[in-house]
Formats: sequence, C-alpha cells, structure tokens
Amino acid sequence: MTTKWRSFGASVIGPSHVSARKPNQDAWMRFHHSWGDGIAVSDGLGSKLLSNIGSEMACQSVFSAARRTACDKTDGRNLKLVTDIVAQWRSMTIPLDLNEAAATCLFALRLNDGVVRVGILGDGCAVAVKNDGGLLVLAEDKKKSFSNITIALSTDTQDRHWILSEIPELECRAVVLCTDGVSDDIEDIEGFMHGLVASNQGLSSVTASRRLFKMIEGWPVPKHSDDKTIACLFQDEVEDE
Repeated sequence: MTTKWRSFGASVIGPSHVSARKPNQDAWMRFHHSWGDGIAVSDGLGSKLLSNIGSEMACQSVFSAARRTACDKTDGRNLKLVTDIVAQWRSMTIPLDLNEAAATCLFALRLNDGVVRVGILGDGCAVAVKNDGGLLVLAEDKKKSFSNITIALSTDTQDRHWILSEIPELECRAVVLCTDGVSDDIEDIEGFMHGLVASNQGLSSVTASRRLFKMIEGWPVPKHSDDKTIACLFQDEVEDE
C-alpha cells in the first residue's frame, strides 16, 4: 500500500438563487499533477452581478499560481503565492468590472516540499484535520469586522487580508474547504470534519463527490438559502499496482 493525495467535492445552488433564476455563485476545482496537488473554493459575492464568473476565475487563479509557486525555490513563497493569485485573478477577469466579479478564495495545496499550505480570503472556513485528531481552523473573525462587509478578490485586495497557515505533510490527514453557506451552519465543527473525512476514506473520488452532493443538497438547516460548496484534499492509502 502507498499513500496518495486525493480529493472530492461538490457544489449546490441555493434555493434563493433558483427562485431568482440566478446561477450558482460558488465554484470549486481540484488538481493532481507531478508538481503537486490542490483544491480551491470560491464564493462570489451575492450582491455583485458577475460574481459567478469571479468565483470561477478565483479557482483558476489558485491553480495557475500554485503551478508557478511549485517551480519557485526561493524564500517567501507563501507571500508570492497569494500575491500571484490576486494578480492572476485580475488578469483573467479583465476586461470585466473587477468589483462586480468580487469573490472569496480558499485553497489547500501540497507542492512537494513537505508542507500543506492553507489559505483563506473572506468568509467560509478552511480546516486541516491532523493525524493526531486535532484541527487547524482558518476563518475570518467577524467580530473584528463589519458584518455586512466581506473581504474578497477585488480591486482593493491586499496581502494582509489573507489568513495563511502551513501544516507538515506528515501530520496532515486532510483539509476541508467550505463556503459560508455551509460553515455558518456547522455547530460541531470537530465532529463534522472528522465524520466527513472518515466516511469518505477509501471511496473513489466520483463516489465521494456524489455522496457529498446528496448531503449538501438535502442540507437540514431550516430556511437555508445560500449556495453551498465543500471540497476536501486528503491522504489515502491505495494498493500498489
């Protein structure tokens, strides 16, 4: 048996957007290459006309910046990474109005250097599940900000707006990314995260993603209306070929 990094995820449009005939403003992606593995999640700001495009570009920007960072062996890679994500997003989104495409950005990356990088810009949460059972939780402290203002990729994004962390690869069992349509409703974050990872361990990515889609499609919280997205990057044992 060998250890391999795998991923799964799902996104469901919220009832309010279905009623308003609006698209899902969340987006997510995963990637697995020789230079590294990663997942990205983004939530387009609901008040913005082009937020669904902005969220898709956010995920693409994480992929592009991660690939460039994996080839960069100099110091300060984490700061360069988020600076590059913002630059890539702005480049990909032009000529659209950047502020009308504003979107949050969450990522988890393993770039073959012994650590797993986790970052979050805006609301939602990123949770690293450790092999010893502990959790590393990254989330915006809404007590220190105005509740009606969400930090996001826009014309005003600065490096200091990001929340970043690293965890040694050998200590990391999984990283789960959630948009606020999910994270705001989780009361037992420890139980939820451990249960999500354990229940999908050993399943194919397709099967795990289908199960996850059904779970968030039937989200049990009353009056839920927001789009919901979850993505998970995890280590799994696979049989040697």
